[in-house]
Amino acid sequence: MNNEKNSHSYKQNEDVNLSMDSIHARDNTELILTRKKTRYTDGANKIIEKVQNEFLERKRVEEIDLALKNKDKKRFLELTSDNWKDVL
Repeated sequence: MNNEKNSHSYKQNEDVNLSMDSIHARDNTELILTRKKTRYTDGANKIIEKVQNEFLERKRVEEIDLALKNKDKKRFLELTSDNWKDVL
């Protein structure tokens, strides 16, 4: 008989508990919202951050083009500064 603890047993038990919780819950949305963290939290946060940064970059390019078109030197300098995110 092998008495060594499986290194993945905690992860497996956690996954089983998550699955069992979701089976017994009538509304999985409520279960997810009441949890502090789910197994998707880290990945979802990375995706959200990436999408937000891409949106800001596109918005910045549009605003820079508009500032150049309108010959708005002040706005152009604000958008090309280090704190351009604060300007948007």
